[in-house]
Amino acid sequence: MLTRCLNFALFTLIVLLPGCASLSLEPAIFAWPVESVLTVNSMNMIEEGRYALAVNVGSLAIAEFSDSTALWGITLRVIRNGQGYYFITGPRFKHVYVFRTGEGSLVGTSRIAVSTTGLTSPAFNQRAPYVELVDGSAPPRLLTNSDLVEEKQ
Repeated sequence: MLTRCLNFALFTLIVLLPGCASLSLEPAIFAWPVESVLTVNSMNMIEEGRYALAVNVGSLAIAEFSDSTALWGITLRVIRNGQGYYFITGPRFKHVYVFRTGEGSLVGTSRIAVSTTGLTSPAFNQRAPYVELVDGSAPPRLLTNSDLVEEKQ
């Protein structure tokens, strides 16, 4: 009887344990093909309907300009790279901010210095595996989720 119980318990574990293993779907590419140009509203929100993104950027305004209302009416540039990181910047910004998804949030992972005087007309492009930052007549710059890789001449 004890042997039969042990065999049943062993069989049950063998059947149930594979169901506990995490499921992984690879490869997964999260890149947005083009940037989104989003206007900040008076509640410090930007919304992108195509990709179901809505986020409050008040903390970003404080980090970049020390003023929670500094982004009202401003258009921000947002793009997502293949690894799933969000890149955000805008006019007058001296940095590109990089975020990853958190539980109901975007969590900052890096702040990349890209200008000493502030960007004038920034735009993002996908240049896998990089995100390219273009700003007017300045040379394009390639970014990773943590750093400026190079400035193209």
